Amino acid sequence: MKKNYIKSLTTYALILLCFFTYAQQVRLASPERYEIDWDVCIYTPTEEAALINNARSQFVKDRMENRETPCSNFVVTYGSGFNAFPDAQAAFQFAVDIWSNLISTPIDIRVNASFDPAPAGNLGSAGSDGFFKLTGGGIPEDTLYPAALTELLINGDVDGPTGVSNDINANFNSNRTDWYFGTDANTPAGQFDFVSVVLHELGHGLGVLGFGRENGNNGEIRITSSNDGSRNASIWDNFIDGSDVFTNPISILDEFNFPDPGPALLVQFEGDNLTINSPLAVAQNGGVSPKTYAPSTFNGGSSYSHLDETTFNNTPHALMTPQAASGEANHDPGNIILGFMEDMGWILCQGSLSTNDFALDDLKVSPNPFTNTITIELPPQIANQEFDISMVDINGRIVLNTNSTVVNGEITISNLSNLKNALYFLNIKSKSSDLSITKKIIKI
Repeated sequence: MKKNYIKSLTTYALILLCFFTYAQQVRLASPERYEIDWDVCIYTPTEEAALINNARSQFVKDRMENRETPCSNFVVTYGSGFNAFPDAQAAFQFAVDIWSNLISTPIDIRVNASFDPAPAGNLGSAGSDGFFKLTGGGIPEDTLYPAALTELLINGDVDGPTGVSNDINANFNSNRTDWYFGTDANTPAGQFDFVSVVLHELGHGLGVLGFGRENGNNGEIRITSSNDGSRNASIWDNFIDGSDVFTNPISILDEFNFPDPGPALLVQFEGDNLTINSPLAVAQNGGVSPKTYAPSTFNGGSSYSHLDETTFNNTPHALMTPQAASGEANHDPGNIILGFMEDMGWILCQGSLSTNDFALDDLKVSPNPFTNTITIELPPQIANQEFDISMVDINGRIVLNTNSTVVNGEITISNLSNLKNALYFLNIKSKSSDLSITKKIIKI
């Protein structure tokens, strides 16, 4: 993707989104425009034979076939090339309809789409037409958001109440003679599924991308403001971990360990050990931090901004890997990416995903039965959260209610010897996520 811009903004009143529980507004920083002059996201073909086809989720399929009102509205301007390929335009619209039943926003998502000649190794490319800095409402500092997500977060167009700004630029290679324009997720051998490629590229335009890049012997992430000197990463970057020599996860934005720019950052980009720490993405990956693509040689347009090819190829999460195989169809992004997008700030049409799936299995309470003390061992993905803990007897009476501190991934509750020998229900509720667990325990 070439030349994404943080566009100049007109000052106007911003509406506080209902899902931000803070008292301050989400607002835009001072008007400023940036140019990002490198290829962030290019979808490339591979000669590997496809082993899996992923159809639309049943939720999306039912909504589309029942002609339910979409949860978001994409307004697509079909530019050069599409007039000569009506089948390509129909397949593009099918992909748009899938995304419009996956994410929810009251603000139109505007897309400029072209179907023009490109190099043979490029199926398509896309990105946000602008990144914007927000403050307030719990928004991370020095963080840039893609245009479409920005408009959701401020509940308005970035160009003001009467604005109709473009949000995504998407380009597809008309030189190829091996496109499959069908919508049935049954791509013939030797052909590339156009719906899948459009879904992939629109995903990048919606924010599935980071600013990690190579510059000589250095890696870089942040973009420096010419206005106030601030150094800004993308919302994607806020959820990426590198690792130290002991393979401990460390935020890729930690400049003590990974100076930006610097060679240590490039080592991370090429170390095959970048992971996502988004709680919902981790939960949808069975409690394991999902890997992102970090091959030993930095590959502009593919490295850093995709799920890992080896790990997620031929899985339900294959759509946002960096390569597409002939005969492959991926008509659903998978819940890892959807969870990541929800943690970025997107609202999902299907409703919020949950962290409970992995935590219910991994959280341990011991000893059970207990006499005086119990220890709650937390899985690493939630060990930094704070919890409210209560204990209820079989008659529904609360016999303990406490705010407990996590120490080395454990919560210890003592002085329970005065409780009667009986069965109790231990309720554990996170203060910062939707995690809520009840465990049966016995006092002896």
